[in-house]
Amino acid sequence: MNQYNSQYYTVFKSYDENTLYLKPQKHSAMRDYEYTKLSGGEPMFFENGYRDEDRARGISRPIKQAHLDSTYPVFSDAIKQSLGNIDNPCCQAYPAVIVDDNDKYHEGYWVLNVFELMDVLNLEKCDIDDFEPDEEDQTIEQYYLDDDKLNAMPESERLVFMPKHSDYPHIMVHEKVVRAFKKHNVDTLNFVKVSDWVMGMQFVPA
Repeated sequence: MNQYNSQYYTVFKSYDENTLYLKPQKHSAMRDYEYTKLSGGEPMFFENGYRDEDRARGISRPIKQAHLDSTYPVFSDAIKQSLGNIDNPCCQAYPAVIVDDNDKYHEGYWVLNVFELMDVLNLEKCDIDDFEPDEEDQTIEQYYLDDDKLNAMPESERLVFMPKHSDYPHIMVHEKVVRAFKKHNVDTLNFVKVSDWVMGMQFVPA
């Protein structure tokens, strides 16, 4: 039995009427942080993706300890302290600021900056929709992590990653990372075991 499919979790939003959908501010978005290793000290700046609509409707969404920008967690310094050093050759925790709808800066946040995909999947055992042998990336309906590939890496270097060979990769985190988030009673993120996840369930309320 594969041990890692139960040790790793995919990360999604927990959807409710207060869900805050973050997006990078324009000057931060230009840094291409989804595939570039950030440096230089200037933090990433995030704001409410529905800022104008919410302000027009008089809605104020709470800023909590953790949120997502698309698939990338943005989390508080308190969570970062619990996580410790989770940086690895493909990913780093990078300073971030959340700017609320009243232009107040909420500092002391971090974002997972994944700048390289990690080769961790057993494609023969993944559930793939219309497998294309000549294509680098596949439409994966259900992931299957490869024991041998993960065993070859120190645990400290694979606490967080995005898998290579998926046309829509998701961030995966080790159970130790999940425990650090749950220690802070985070209710804005939904962690689903890789063994339980199938494409589409991220859009179903938890």
